[in-house]
Amino acid sequence: MTAMAVGAAQATTLTTANIFSQFDAVIFGNFSTSSEIEGRTVVGGNLIGGTTFNMNPASAAASSFAALSVYGNATAGGSENINNGGGFAIAGTSNVSFNLNGGGSAYVGGSNSGNLNFSGAANITVGGANSGTLNLNSGGSVYTGTNTGTIAGASSTTMKINGNNSATLYLNGGGTVALNGSNTGTIALNGGSLSYTGTQSGTLYLNSGATATKVASLDLPTPVSTLGSFASTFQTPLAALSTQLSGIAANSSTTASPYGAIAFNAAPDATGTAVFGINSSLFSPNSTVTINLAGATSVIINVNVDSCVSTNCAFALPNSLNFINPTGYAATVLWNFVNATSLNFPTEFGGSVLAPLAAVSNSAPIDGTVVAASFAGSAVIRSRPYTGTLPNGAAQGLTPPGSTVRAPEPASLLLISTGLASLAAIRRRRR
Repeated sequence: MTAMAVGAAQATTLTTANIFSQFDAVIFGNFSTSSEIEGRTVVGGNLIGGTTFNMNPASAAASSFAALSVYGNATAGGSENINNGGGFAIAGTSNVSFNLNGGGSAYVGGSNSGNLNFSGAANITVGGANSGTLNLNSGGSVYTGTNTGTIAGASSTTMKINGNNSATLYLNGGGTVALNGSNTGTIALNGGSLSYTGTQSGTLYLNSGATATKVASLDLPTPVSTLGSFASTFQTPLAALSTQLSGIAANSSTTASPYGAIAFNAAPDATGTAVFGINSSLFSPNSTVTINLAGATSVIINVNVDSCVSTNCAFALPNSLNFINPTGYAATVLWNFVNATSLNFPTEFGGSVLAPLAAVSNSAPIDGTVVAASFAGSAVIRSRPYTGTLPNGAAQGLTPPGSTVRAPEPASLLLISTGLASLAAIRRRRR
């Protein structure tokens, strides 16, 4: 049987700059949040909690990736929203009920037990068995394996069931049903046609000229994910970027007054780039933090956690810390937490966060892209893509961080490599 390429995200070439401009969260491991994500999210592990994705993505660059891409399983249960027609792609199984507001594409590589509701035209692929309810309220197409759930379509929906149906198929307003197996459930057609290859011992309702025909065979191509390799597309280049940035010499400095005023004073070079190197102990409680751009269009802040215990480099910003106008500079600033293994943001934080070794949590907004080893949040991640340039580290003997990486096919879902483990050990020894 011929394979068919599907999935909202395509194997593609991305630079690290592309990643920061297109995505709001790139998480290497598991992801959970009880708040909204304004832009696109990509999860290398499992989706174990979420509410609303792609809520306000206007600031993000165009992308071939869906609003939500999960390279593991969606195990959160419950109900979540995908807004603005963003769609989702899940490589593994899903038990999550998604409301796709504005329609879009939905891809589940394994079995699906969640309910999918579309308010616009839909394109649904379930590579395994479906036991959930799929509602295509404005029509579209469905491919699934064996069906034990309910599939309802309107406005010339196309349904392809590559297996038996023991539950319910509704088709209202014309369209086609291709059943590569037997029916022991209920199929109701208000117009349109049914073709099936197996036995028919269930219930058929054929209205408005609908027809049912047994055929010798049906060619229903097996869907193939085009998500590509998470490791090659995201994890490896972003981890390398963190190392590259940490090796670039600082050209700007900070001041801290006895009264708790911390100032980042940018001294940009000819390209408009300002680079800082600080220790996490700079952020003392009850302080105010000001970032003076001084014309800088790209600000890189390398942060070394200097409170490590053995290999545990955990840092929580004081909740009494006050960043002045964080949304005003958010798109210009990239914070590189070089050696952090745990980060907590209890106060609003402006700028993108690059923390490839860290388990990140937040209870206040983060205004920028978050790159982390894992994420468990309770406050919004706002879509404030980094618009600065990524410095070329060639002068320091570094590979330019904007270099491209091709995502190979077939997809590989590797998450943590031996090389990254070695990288973590090297960083910790530097503290």
